[in-house]
Amino acid sequence: MKGTPEERQVQDEFLREKTESFFGYVEDLFYISVAVALTLAGAGLFGYVVYDFVSKIGDSEFSVTILDFLDGLLLVFIITELIHTIRAVIDEKVLVAEPFLIVGIVAAIRRLVVISAEAKDLLGTPDFADAMLEIGILTGTIVFIAVALFLLRSNVRSEPSSAHEPD
Repeated sequence: MKGTPEERQVQDEFLREKTESFFGYVEDLFYISVAVALTLAGAGLFGYVVYDFVSKIGDSEFSVTILDFLDGLLLVFIITELIHTIRAVIDEKVLVAEPFLIVGIVAAIRRLVVISAEAKDLLGTPDFADAMLEIGILTGTIVFIAVALFLLRSNVRSEPSSAHEPD
């Protein structure tokens, strides 16, 4: 390299800044691409869930139809929460754990609802014990994640805070 040590240092800093800026744009492009894909998937799923609910409203048992509807809407909610998290990351350049914990709780509740609905059909079969074990594990998971979420919110922030999250 030519120039004085000071000139080389200025050139190195300039190169680092340009490289950091370039990869920042690439990172944002990936986040936006994932957010767009999740948005399309969420909108399509929401439309399908509503259509499926309306079309099955008179055909099958109403409680099964409602549970399928709730299951689909909870999945749409999970997708929405992931989009929210991506938006916060793009806006603030901060990745926080809290939204992922909320998604974990919703996903566990979603599975718990499905298993609970299926459990009545499993009564008296060998699969009933497995369903009860899974319900116990999911309940423990929900409690564990809720405690982690509580500790995260009540603790002095060990991770960066997001302006999109409540204090």
